Amino acid sequence: MKYFWISLSGLLLLTSSCAMFGERKPAAARETMLSGIYGEIQNATSLISTDSAACSKEYENIYNQLFNIAGSVTIFERSDLQSIDEDIKESFLTRLALKDSFNKFSLNGTSAKKCLQNAQDVFKALRYVEDYLIEIRMERAANSPMEYVNLKGSFPYLLINPKYKSDFSSYEDLKSGDVILSRGNAYSSAAIARIAQSDYQFSHLSFVYKDQETKEIFTSEAHIEVGSITAPIIDHINEKNVRSVVFRYNDNAIAEKASQLMYERVTKAQNSGKAIEYDFSMNYRDDSKLFCSEVIGQGFKLADPKSDYIPLFKSQFTTGMIPFLNTIGVPVTKENIDTLNVFAPGDIQFDPRFEIVAEWRNPKKLEESRYKDFILTKLFERMDKEGYQIDPSLKMDVESRAFWLLRRTPLIKKFLSKKFSLTMNPAQMELFMALDNIGETFYKNLEVRAIEFDHPMTPKEIYQVIDEFIAKDYEVFKKYKKGLDNSKPAFHLLFHP
Repeated sequence: MKYFWISLSGLLLLTSSCAMFGERKPAAARETMLSGIYGEIQNATSLISTDSAACSKEYENIYNQLFNIAGSVTIFERSDLQSIDEDIKESFLTRLALKDSFNKFSLNGTSAKKCLQNAQDVFKALRYVEDYLIEIRMERAANSPMEYVNLKGSFPYLLINPKYKSDFSSYEDLKSGDVILSRGNAYSSAAIARIAQSDYQFSHLSFVYKDQETKEIFTSEAHIEVGSITAPIIDHINEKNVRSVVFRYNDNAIAEKASQLMYERVTKAQNSGKAIEYDFSMNYRDDSKLFCSEVIGQGFKLADPKSDYIPLFKSQFTTGMIPFLNTIGVPVTKENIDTLNVFAPGDIQFDPRFEIVAEWRNPKKLEESRYKDFILTKLFERMDKEGYQIDPSLKMDVESRAFWLLRRTPLIKKFLSKKFSLTMNPAQMELFMALDNIGETFYKNLEVRAIEFDHPMTPKEIYQVIDEFIAKDYEVFKKYKKGLDNSKPAFHLLFHP
């Protein structure tokens, strides 16, 4: 998993077209830290079909350039709001152009896969650039909203693809077949976002359905706690997510049919009192249970049975994550890990058949989300490379079993229905309880350490603080286990090698 921060005095030279690279040229007269990045991305893209090894190397070099200037804080000193606005616009347009290039990628061979992965990393890195710029811009704006409403508002926290500027301005303009990729606030959301080989910034997918008679807009989606449900769009908006992106499939008829079929299926099960259970196995080929991504994937499969399962590029896991994944319910083993793939929510952003319509962020929640992203990245890195595992306490074991029983007690279960799924077993419950505990311990440490900085911590600084915390706590853990010190470690009793 890769770490990213980029400092920049301007992205004006990252000029692009929403249709393809090269229609608009960079303004060569302006020299910035990233003045050559646009051309390098364009060059890497030109190698996709002809030399995947060279393509992979080019994208890797681009990413390494971005990482080599990590940690610079000059971006926080910028005062020209107009130039910040231009940077945000140009970064977004560059990502749209880069996204269009994903129709050229393939998975034929190791170098081709690596080329795709490195291009995805560059795409995600640009989004982090925008995050910081938007935070700065809204902090300094004279008329910043007191509260941000999901998929509503204006530039820069609501970015709209120029292609859809005339027919999309808020969630009220959603159409049947639209797909909403979002990120929640919980540590479980951060875990889902970064559970696979590629660490994404999103954790959930929702399918949009619009009633043609009433014009009411609904979502069909799957949640751990309650299974698959349909609900008015306002329920989704009121979840107050950190970020959301609207995608639109390139065949409107297929997309509309897919969303209607899933809406009808999920509603029927929901009304019967037996909602479709949540699919902890993440098996997109079996629709008896549904993971959030499967709601979309199965909808398109029903609408177009002869087609392959979406998305075009799916996620895989790493060997070190097997114990964690098995506890959740994913049947991955050392024998099948190379062939098992899943539809992770973030995979949708790299399927060239889905265009970005609009992207929204809550500037007030981006720092919190970034902390949780990087905490989970580091936790999973330790699992993957150093054999760390989550080891719930005896208290959590007792509590999880109690909640499991209470969830089945008629007079009490309704009060716990939104917190604990009826289909979660005690091991899954205690795993998420432990994850929340560990994550919150790291988060509080970051909050304390953040006071030492006179600026929002860059990702490089965040990772350094996390690494220092792990190293310091591990020393306490070793002494505690040997009986040399009675001081308990902050988290190593729950998360250790």
